Amino acid sequence: MKKLLSEMSIAYMKVLMLNSEIREKVQAKGKEGKSYACCTILDNGTVILGETRWPFINQIFNCQIKLPFESWALAVWDALVNLSKGLNKEALEEGLSVEIARLAQREEEYDSVVKRLHECFVHVCNAKKGGASSAGGQGDKGSSMTERVIVHEKEPVVVKVIAGDCSRTLRFPDSTGKRFLNFKLGVVDVDVD
Repeated sequence: MKKLLSEMSIAYMKVLMLNSEIREKVQAKGKEGKSYACCTILDNGTVILGETRWPFINQIFNCQIKLPFESWALAVWDALVNLSKGLNKEALEEGLSVEIARLAQREEEYDSVVKRLHECFVHVCNAKKGGASSAGGQGDKGSSMTERVIVHEKEPVVVKVIAGDCSRTLRFPDSTGKRFLNFKLGVVDVDVD
């Protein structure tokens, strides 16, 4: 079995599955009329939905369904489109589906797909309706998924001060890849105790 997902990507997938709308779209890929109590993600990208909370029982009695990674990614994409509004929705509909198809099917870059889906969920979608509820926190207490995951990813921040000027403009492509977003970064106020 070829390993296509890192531990961080599996954690991001679990975080995405905590959202009720995403979970419903993924579970709709399963057998009609069935509800699933557990979700197991393998490092080859296969997502296993089980009818009971115990994976070994699901396997023994064959009360589980295996989704290929591409099917899971497109279900999450569909949910993200429903969670977004306006230009964000249009950008996700036009750009992200093509990117998922290219990265998942042709290049087998599953980690890149998961990272992109998670970034769209956190930053692009209008999913922050109740604070933590969008990430599977307090608003999803009655959910059938029992696993809770918290992911922290730290990136180093470097600030260069040159001749008293400590501001910098960074350009990032937007979700369609056509336009650029300009961010001006700088130090506004510093207090030293």
